[in-house]
Amino acid sequence: MVTDETIVVVEQGSFEAQKIAKAMSSPTSADLFNALSDCPMSATALAERSELPLTTVKYHLENMLSAGLIEVTDTRWSAKGREMKIYAVKDQVVVIAPKKKVDIRGIVERYGVAAGALAVVCALGLAIPSTLLGFIQGTPLGPEATPTGAKNGLVSVNLGEPQAFALATPTDTAATVSGMPLWIHEAVMVFFIAGIVILALMMAYEVYSIRRDT
Repeated sequence: MVTDETIVVVEQGSFEAQKIAKAMSSPTSADLFNALSDCPMSATALAERSELPLTTVKYHLENMLSAGLIEVTDTRWSAKGREMKIYAVKDQVVVIAPKKKVDIRGIVERYGVAAGALAVVCALGLAIPSTLLGFIQGTPLGPEATPTGAKNGLVSVNLGEPQAFALATPTDTAATVSGMPLWIHEAVMVFFIAGIVILALMMAYEVYSIRRDT
C-alpha cells in the first residue's frame, strides 16, 4: 500500500484539467507514460523502446511535463557528451473534481442574517437607554417636591412673593432625540452604518475569492 502519494485535485474545465486531457488524449502518450511508470528513462531510451521518432517522443514528454504528470528527476551525459534529462512519473494521484459554483444566494442570506442581528442590537441600544430615561423621569421625587398648596392637581401660587425656580427644558441640556441625548443616538447610528459597510465588504470579498478560485 502506497502511503506517500500526493493527492492533486484538479477542477473540471480548468486550465490544468485541459492540459492533462491534451497530454493524455493520445494512445502514444499513454504508452510513454506507462513506460516511465516502470522506470525513469531519457527521451532517447524511450524512443528506442517504443520504436518512435525522437521528435515525437519529445513532443509527448513536453505535454506531460507541462501538465504536471511527469518530472525531470536526474540528468546524464551521453557518449557524445550531451546532457540528457531523465524523466519519471510523479508520485501523485490526480483527481478530477466537479467545478465549483458560487452560491450567491447562500452568501447573501448569511450576511443578511448578520445585518439583521446588527440592526436588532442597535435597536436595543437605542430602546434600553430611552426606556430607562423615561422611567427615571417619571419617578416621583417625594412629598418635598410637591408645590405648597397643591390639591386635586391644582397649584396655588402667591404672585405677591417672588418665586425662584427654573423649569428644565431640552434647551437647557444637551440636545435630545425622543428624550435621549443626541450623542447616544449618533453613536449608535455610526456603529450601525459602520457594521453594514464592513459586512458588505466582507461579502464582496468572499464572492470575489470564490470566483477567483473557480
